[in-house]
Amino acid sequence: MLGKTSEHPVFLTLGNIPSWRRNKPDAKALLAYLPKIVDKQKKQADFVLAKHHLFHRSMKILLEPIISGGFDLQTDNGIYWCYPFLSILLGDLPEHHSITLTYNSANCKMPCHICTIPKDELNNPLIDDSTIQIRTPEAMQYVLENGISEEYSLHKIENPF
Repeated sequence: MLGKTSEHPVFLTLGNIPSWRRNKPDAKALLAYLPKIVDKQKKQADFVLAKHHLFHRSMKILLEPIISGGFDLQTDNGIYWCYPFLSILLGDLPEHHSITLTYNSANCKMPCHICTIPKDELNNPLIDDSTIQIRTPEAMQYVLENGISEEYSLHKIENPF
């Protein structure tokens, strides 16, 4: 919280240090604050789509060093070439829906951001594992290219992840 407004910080930490150390405040670096759109009519479809575009454009800019193939890192022992990778994104369910560009609604056909299980099968304990398809980048690219994104509860936005 910054005063009376809540912001959306993005932190960076190293994955190859012990978790007890990585979870300390001084082991994280504030990378950026994500911009946000302020609008009184937050439920309109065009507002939701604009928020998704803004989030993914911002993340594309932040992920550019990773996508570009690495960078030189200045340390006390000299300059080292580093190739970072994104290993985990922490967030709540709405944030995961935003990252994976899946609909965040109980009324959509496939509400899970991990798999493509139909809404009416989510609570079925006897579901056959062979019917569960994981949302891989290749599978979702196929869905987008064939114009069936609404059937899979997927937004039609370029995903930098």
